Amino acid sequence: MAFSVFAAARAGAQAIATLFPEGVPGFDVSPGVTVRSRLRPGLEPPGLRIGSLIVRPAVETSVGYDGNPSGTVPAEGSWLVRTQPSVLFGTDWSRHALGGFVSLTDTRYLDTPAQSRTDGSALLGGAVDLGRDRWSLAVAHLAQHQDASQVGALPTDRPVSFTIDTARTSYAASFGRWTLTPAAEMARWRFDAASVAGATVSQAYRDRLVSQGGVTLRYALAPRRELVAVGRVVGQGYPDTPIGQPSQASLDTQLLVGIDYEADALWRLRLLVGGETRRFAAYRSHDALIAEAEVAWMPSGLTTIRGTLGRSVEDAAQEGVSGYTYTSGRLTIDHEYMRELVLSASAGLQHAAFLQGGSQTGYTIGLGATWMVNRLMRVSATYDLRGLSGGHAGTQATAGPSTHSLALLTVRFGL
Repeated sequence: MAFSVFAAARAGAQAIATLFPEGVPGFDVSPGVTVRSRLRPGLEPPGLRIGSLIVRPAVETSVGYDGNPSGTVPAEGSWLVRTQPSVLFGTDWSRHALGGFVSLTDTRYLDTPAQSRTDGSALLGGAVDLGRDRWSLAVAHLAQHQDASQVGALPTDRPVSFTIDTARTSYAASFGRWTLTPAAEMARWRFDAASVAGATVSQAYRDRLVSQGGVTLRYALAPRRELVAVGRVVGQGYPDTPIGQPSQASLDTQLLVGIDYEADALWRLRLLVGGETRRFAAYRSHDALIAEAEVAWMPSGLTTIRGTLGRSVEDAAQEGVSGYTYTSGRLTIDHEYMRELVLSASAGLQHAAFLQGGSQTGYTIGLGATWMVNRLMRVSATYDLRGLSGGHAGTQATAGPSTHSLALLTVRFGL
């Protein structure tokens, strides 16, 4: 849905993977084949072949109406034009892999030009097969914006721009039914100044360096049926904390156990449940139950029902607030009404409980239809509605209560 990129801007570790397409080594995921993600011979862009490299350029143009681009009350709507060129490339080698993705998204609000923005993302990743093992390495740069319609955001007049530079590596070692995957990641977050009630407010206190190390252990009960255990340690440093302001620096320890189970291509369950301990340099430590869950049910070849649930501890945007416990759930239904026409509906809930007191709740509802005209052209129509309630994190203000609707007509051309 159209809000997916904005939701990904929440300052969490999942942001990077969400903004990139599947199949790029180092950032790719394997959610299973669904009605929306499966290949459709005859309706997929063929790509441009350069030796063993397949390049897939595309451009999307959207026209629509945003009922509240600033996420404030009273709402002030605006017509918008969005343009998104992108290039996805990858090798088709039988062993090893190399791939990348570059994308720009320019959104122009015709009636509220202060809300206009240009986002960009770029990634390069590779993998080397060593017998049954695989080593992967990936780097990425993101230039994104956070607006006031998001849970936990500041009550800003216009979107706050930020950048992320990250590098990650992992090594999947196979031992019979066992697979052991140590991984490490480094990321740098930088935020530009924000405008709040007409005043320029520095966001340097949100700049941070994040280092993460972890190990994933899998045991195969049968093909596509595995027990999973994950351990992570995440350290966060805030080099630009203002003098006299407590630092949000922290050290996280996470442990999760669960299952990755697929049954006869009819349904798939991925569930991880565990605990997290976040020890702050200047705040009281916080223990929390955390979870990552996904259930996909394919009652027929024409319909996929997918539910996701997550609970984690996230970083707050407000000064003097150490963070919040973030709980989210989403249900999505995709239905292939005809071979060329896919219908979608989704609903989601989000809740932020701030560690210094206060909470915020949001909801999202989406409807969409995609018509695959031919191999080179797709047309989609989407409508998304987002609501936000609550307004304080401890004694600090958050963006707050508002309703945000977005209707888009999008034409996509791809080679």
